[in-house]
Amino acid sequence: MRIKCGWRWCFVVSCLIVACTEKKKDFVPDEVVQMDVVGGSIGEVLDTVVYLPLELSESAALSRVHKLWADDSLYFLADFNYSKIAVYAHDGKLKYVLDKRGHGQGEYLEIRNFTVDGDRLYTIDNFQHQIHIYGKNTGTYVESKPADVIASDIVAFGKDGFLLAAIPNGQAWAVEQPKNLVFRTDGDFKVKDAYFPYEEAYCEPLSRYSYFSATDSSVIFGSFRFDGLMEIMKSGKQAAHSVLMDLKHPIPEGLRAKTESYDGSLPYEFVAQTPVVCRQYWFVEVTKDKKSECYVYDRHAGKLYGNDGQATDRMAFIVGSDGTHFIGYVPDKAYYEELVKFGLHKADSLTEERLEQGGSALVLYRMK
Repeated sequence: MRIKCGWRWCFVVSCLIVACTEKKKDFVPDEVVQMDVVGGSIGEVLDTVVYLPLELSESAALSRVHKLWADDSLYFLADFNYSKIAVYAHDGKLKYVLDKRGHGQGEYLEIRNFTVDGDRLYTIDNFQHQIHIYGKNTGTYVESKPADVIASDIVAFGKDGFLLAAIPNGQAWAVEQPKNLVFRTDGDFKVKDAYFPYEEAYCEPLSRYSYFSATDSSVIFGSFRFDGLMEIMKSGKQAAHSVLMDLKHPIPEGLRAKTESYDGSLPYEFVAQTPVVCRQYWFVEVTKDKKSECYVYDRHAGKLYGNDGQATDRMAFIVGSDGTHFIGYVPDKAYYEELVKFGLHKADSLTEERLEQGGSALVLYRMK
């Protein structure tokens, strides 16, 4: 495959060539968020918390929700363990379940990740080296297209284009491919550009459920390469803006490729998932002392908010955003009761009844 490197990103790329070989490069971010300087409680920027009970259905049973995508009419809840996507209307009614494992037409061997763009749902199947395409409103199979790269995540980017994340996790690629973390493709998933190169030995010891978070104007990309994110603008010159989440006890550069740096046996902190975007807010999850700490960063105010240990409006386990709300998922009654003890708002009686019946619910955090 022939690839040209995006010249507009050359400065950013040069900052990010830090591989498992641990050849130290100076990284000068465009923006720094001091994660140990918390300026207030998350409740200060939280408007309302609303529960949305989801329609009961055995076919929609999920082991957990790894990723949620929302558009103006639907919620897409993905369970990558089951390779299943349950799709709900905004009133909680089940629309359909994409659960088509197999070798036939329209079937797949896995859902490694997915995205939605226009009236189409796109899923990654690395076993078959294809992107499967379905109608987003019904789940009806449309077509499959070969993928140039083995991908970890996908997001629409620009007119009729996509970004694919391809994160090495310590095993050789089944098919040789260029050593870049992100690829830009056309609508047929043919690679047109490649960004963020890495060296031969580079690997990330952990996987993330999502490597992208999108807004109308930009795409957020994050990995374990460094504690932070790259904001990639969709229009204009497609410039990238680098943001460092400056932690008090970060993993030293020479140990970022070591599994023990992340398993709690060493006293390090790290950004656990790619930040989720909701308007000017970023939801950031940091792992420290084997525990998850959640923060909301207001870009307009340049202020970081944390969970107040005494408050009853705490936020945790965000799986997506619809542009107005951060969205969490409650799989069952026991999980809900633990979250309430943690500081989550209590649900209404209808939601509690649904959970008692074995159902699940979304938690919609509307931001001010």
